[in-house]
Amino acid sequence: MDRAIEYRSKCKHFRTLIIGRANAGKTTLLKKVCNSIEDAEIFSPSGKKLDPTVVQESSERGIHNIKNELIFRSNPQFIFHDSRGFESGSLDEIETVKSFIAERAQSRELPKQLHAIWYCLPTDTNRPLLEADRRFFDKYCIGKVPVIAIFTKFDGLVTTAYGELRDKELV
Repeated sequence: MDRAIEYRSKCKHFRTLIIGRANAGKTTLLKKVCNSIEDAEIFSPSGKKLDPTVVQESSERGIHNIKNELIFRSNPQFIFHDSRGFESGSLDEIETVKSFIAERAQSRELPKQLHAIWYCLPTDTNRPLLEADRRFFDKYCIGKVPVIAIFTKFDGLVTTAYGELRDKELV
């Protein structure tokens, strides 16, 4: 317990990279973890608060900065970094994530290091694991940062499975 208190005094924030394709439930997960109904505030790598409408419009156009920090007022102890995910199989996005992880892993300062990667895999689809996802787990999730696979949208999977059972008159 003393060691945990010592680390907590040196590191006021828990820095997490969240990865997942569009509509994987990342925002819902973050809001639940931070007990918030509001969107996160977004800060540039230099600490400047960004206008969320500008960031939203940029992300819709495919412009995205993984280095931006998402912080919820309800739980400012977490700093999140958002990756667009690899659904398009984009080598650029995979390289961006790989570089970001490596850069954070090299930091000697505990608060600047990446403490965890949450990899969201939606279960409400016929393809919960894409080839790019497999590649990430096989090649890139080796190192100092723990990767946690989070299966999201489980309620959608249950609904689909129940519908299939009902169609077969098994329930």
